[in-house]
Amino acid sequence: MEIFRRLGISGRLRAAGLPAEAPLDVVICAGSLARPLARHRYPTVAELLATTLEFNDGTRPLEPPLILSQYTLEPLLREEAEATPGVSVRFGTELVDFAVAGGAITAMVRSGGRLRTVRADYLVGCDGANSTVRQMLGIELNGETRQPVRQALIYCPDLYERLPVGPGARAIQYHVIGQHPCTLIVQDDTQHLALHAPAAGPPMAALFEALAGAVAQPLSYKMLHEGEWPQQLLLAERYSGGDAGGAGNGLGSLGVRGARVLLAGDAAHPASTTGSLGLSTAVADAADLAWKLAATLEGWAGPALLASYEAERRPAAAEAITASFARAVAEEPWSVDLPEVELGYRYTGSPVIAHPAAPPPAPFAPTTWPGARLPHIWLDDGSPLHDVLGTGFTLLQMPGATTDRGATGFARELAAAFGRLAAPLDLVEVPSAAAQAVYAGHRLILVRPDLHVAWRSGDSWPDATALAALVTGNLREPGDVAGEHGVADERRRVDQRVRDDHRVGPPPAQEQRAEDDSHHRVAEEPAQPLVQVIRAAQRGADRDRQPRAHA
Repeated sequence: MEIFRRLGISGRLRAAGLPAEAPLDVVICAGSLARPLARHRYPTVAELLATTLEFNDGTRPLEPPLILSQYTLEPLLREEAEATPGVSVRFGTELVDFAVAGGAITAMVRSGGRLRTVRADYLVGCDGANSTVRQMLGIELNGETRQPVRQALIYCPDLYERLPVGPGARAIQYHVIGQHPCTLIVQDDTQHLALHAPAAGPPMAALFEALAGAVAQPLSYKMLHEGEWPQQLLLAERYSGGDAGGAGNGLGSLGVRGARVLLAGDAAHPASTTGSLGLSTAVADAADLAWKLAATLEGWAGPALLASYEAERRPAAAEAITASFARAVAEEPWSVDLPEVELGYRYTGSPVIAHPAAPPPAPFAPTTWPGARLPHIWLDDGSPLHDVLGTGFTLLQMPGATTDRGATGFARELAAAFGRLAAPLDLVEVPSAAAQAVYAGHRLILVRPDLHVAWRSGDSWPDATALAALVTGNLREPGDVAGEHGVADERRRVDQRVRDDHRVGPPPAQEQRAEDDSHHRVAEEPAQPLVQVIRAAQRGADRDRQPRAHA
C-alpha cells in the first residue's frame, strides 16, 4: 500500500475495499458458523488509523492493511494504466514468439486471428504462474507444489448482514474444524465469499450450506466459480534471459533471449498461498524494476542498476516463499505474523547499495540500514516523511546536518556528482523530533525511488563521485561486467537458503513434454515474418535507426 500511495492511488483503492470499521478477526468454528469455539482478535483499519499518530517509532507502515479482492483491484489498476500517457493496454493479444536483435526486442503477437510484429527496448514477462515468456527463455522453477485445494467464489448478498452483530461477532475469516475442515473468507464488499476446502470432501455447495445455513435461513446464494487451486511454492532459477550468447528458441542464430527480457510477479515466483504475500511481492517487483528501467531509458543508469533487479528481488521472493511455506504447514496459519517479510526485508546482496562492514540488526526492527525500507515517521507538522520524498533519489538531512560543515559539504558534492550523471536527486531537511530517535546517529540518509535506503552517513565521508556512481549502477569494478558476478553469487546463496528451508526439486506439475511446449506449437505457425524482421534488424544494426516506442 505504501507503493500504491507513491503512485497516488491508495485512497481510491481503500475506498473500494472492505470498510475500515469491518472486523478483521479470525474465528474458529466447529462444523458451522453457529458454533464458534475461539476468536483471534485483530484491530480494525479504523482502529489503526485512530491510533496511527500515537506510534511514531517506525514500527508501523504509513498505510494500514487493506482487504481488497483481486477481481476488484485489477479493473482499478487497468483504469489507472489506461489513463497513463504513453501506455497502451491491449486485451485479446497473445505473445507468440520473440527474439533479441539489433539491440532491441522483436516480438510476434496474435490479435484477432492476425499475426503482427512489435519492437521495443525491453520485454517484461508479467504473465503469471504459467508464464509464456519464462517457458520461452527455458527458465526452470524450483520449489514445491503441494496438494491442491478446492476453492469457490460465492455470491451471498445477505449472509454477512445476518451474522450476529456487536463486539466479537462478525469476522473476516472462519476456520471450520471437524469432519470436513474448510475456511470461509469474507471479500471486500461483504457480499462475496471465498470458500477453501481439501481436495477430497463433499461438494462445495453442500459445504457452504452446512456452514451458513445454521445462521441464515432461507439461504440465497449463487456459486460463481468452483475449481482447484494449486498450492505452489516455486521460484524461478533466474529472472532474465541470461547470457547474451544463449541460443534462441527455434530461431537459430537469428536471435537470442538475453537480459533485455525479464520476469516479474508470479512469472518469477508462483506462490499461491493465502496471506497476500504473493501479491505484495509482485507489486514490489514492479516498483523495483520500473524505476530501474526508467533510469536506463532516460540514460543516467549504468548497466549494474538493471542487473541489480534480480540480486534484490529474488532473495526477497525466496523469503516470501519460505514464509508462505511456514504459514501453509502451521497448525494455526492465521497466527503466523510476518512483519519481517512484509516490511523488514533488506537488499543485503545488492551491487548498488553501499553496504556497511558490520552485520545488520536482527529483523524486525525499524532501521535505516542500507538496503532496508525507510521506516515511516510523522513529521512535526503531522505529515508523513514518505510524502515529501522526491520521485528520484532523495538525500535526507537529519536535524543538525545543516549546521554540520562536513555534512553540508558532502551534500553539495553528492548533488554535483548526481548532476554530472544527470540523475535526479532532491535534498530534504527533516526537522522532526521523531527522526532523531528512529534515524539516530546518521546526519545524511540517501533514499531511492522505491523507499529503500541506498546509503547513510557514518564516522567518515566517502568519495561523493564514487557513491553516486555506485547507487546509479555506473561503478564497474575490474573483472565484474555489469554486476553479473554479484548477481550469480546471490542467486546461489538464495537457492541454498530455499533448499535449507524446505524440500526442493522440480515439481511434477512443471515437467513438460517437448510437444506440449508453447514454443514448439509456434513452430507450426507461419514464422517467416518474424525471421524477416530479425534479419532486417541485424542488417541495419550499424546504420541510423528510427526511434522506437518503449514498452
